[in-house]
Amino acid sequence: MPVSGRTDLQLPLLYIDLTVVGLSAVADEVWAVGYERWPGPALIWHSVGGEPWQRTSYSGSSEPVYTQLSGVHATTSGDVWAVGSDQVPYRPLILHGDGMTWQPVESPDSVDGQTLSDVAAWGRDDAFAVGVRYPPLSAPHGLLDATLWDILAIRWDGARWAAVPGLGHGRLSGVCAVGPGAYWAVGSAPAATRAGRFALVAHYADEQWQQVGPEVAGALADVAATGPDDVWAVGSDWDPTHPPGPLILHYDGHAWSPADIPAIGEDAHLLAVACGGRDNVWAVGSTELSNGFTGPFIMHFDGSAWAVVEPPATAAGRLEDVIVLPSGEAWGAGKASPGVSVGGSSIPLVISTEGRR
Repeated sequence: MPVSGRTDLQLPLLYIDLTVVGLSAVADEVWAVGYERWPGPALIWHSVGGEPWQRTSYSGSSEPVYTQLSGVHATTSGDVWAVGSDQVPYRPLILHGDGMTWQPVESPDSVDGQTLSDVAAWGRDDAFAVGVRYPPLSAPHGLLDATLWDILAIRWDGARWAAVPGLGHGRLSGVCAVGPGAYWAVGSAPAATRAGRFALVAHYADEQWQQVGPEVAGALADVAATGPDDVWAVGSDWDPTHPPGPLILHYDGHAWSPADIPAIGEDAHLLAVACGGRDNVWAVGSTELSNGFTGPFIMHFDGSAWAVVEPPATAAGRLEDVIVLPSGEAWGAGKASPGVSVGGSSIPLVISTEGRR
């Protein structure tokens, strides 16, 4: 179901090989975070009223090349959180923007092997960040053995970040707020009864975690909600009984269940979801093209059914995140495929719609 009026957003000339991983918006202000080719540095961009993106600086470590930002969330223009990792072998990186400058904020128990994937906030004194704690590099199989990963979750109370007991082994990739002190988080965990991993859905309320939802083979990458009774989670379906493809789960206030989605017919995966209302939900990711390259993958829910949306013909690469502005316009961003350029310089892949559904 094509969306009319889609345009490519032309970013200003930036440095080569950039990736946008996280997006957040308040009114007409948009923040984007990511990194400039591994091993960094981490980057922050800001746009107001659709004006050209501006790269902003932050106070960080003396070796900023070993940094990357994975998530960003703004409650107001003067209260913005960005999270990721710093140093090697990984330490949590937490930055706060007050509308003027960005400053690092101390993370609890900041030891080697921890990285934050996403952050969400309900207000200035209520935020949550999630990620993973890897085993020591000296451990057998190192970072590759998911059975040795531990869930990382930290909570902001307005004064400091504090560690929150997690759900054991696994990792959390996305988090969203649905009320004061109430959050949904998603990710993956080692399967207890078979090889592989299963999608992990967890709810935080009354200062404790509870794992909920069905055991589905695969991994969830992101979660978004319009309210406590309308929550969407997306990721990848790895059920061995059928080819891999997108995974979409929905919570109606009582239970989580897989959503009906159209047959895709190609190897596609979802990495992010955003809600502009119960009838305007967007999910983005990547798909393998017939020429062997990676292309953006977009889906839209209009309140009754999910449909695949054709991206602009000029877009090539993968989409890592998506937001919906108050106008209903959706922005997706990620990494352009090699060779995609504007004025001779490679840019992040950023596409938008005009909110017409």
